[in-house]
Amino acid sequence: MIRISAWLAIGFGLLLGVLEAVRNWGDWQWWPFWVVDYLAAIMLVVGGLLALRGFAERWLSAGWGFACAMFWMSFFGNYRDLMEAGAQVGAREKTLTLVIGLMFAVALVGLALSLLGRSRRS
Repeated sequence: MIRISAWLAIGFGLLLGVLEAVRNWGDWQWWPFWVVDYLAAIMLVVGGLLALRGFAERWLSAGWGFACAMFWMSFFGNYRDLMEAGAQVGAREKTLTLVIGLMFAVALVGLALSLLGRSRRS
């Protein structure tokens, strides 16, 4: 399970970095709101690579945990905004919230796989 989580982390981290650049290109938010995404991406890629080499698997779990916390806040913040806006919500905001929710779900799966794989080795 660690190998699956590690490969998922590497792919997810790289995709996260690209999607964050695409989303913000030309209209960058205040830096704390986008640096956190790159930090999560770096933690996932490095954690995945370390886990594939057979050591420091805790970095993989830490990366997934950080990503879960980040996506939790992002998803529920966007969801709240959708609920408050009501019928005035555009398709872009709905799609963005859906994508963030799906990424949150993948992060939860990655975290579960990394933790289950570690517990079986212990």
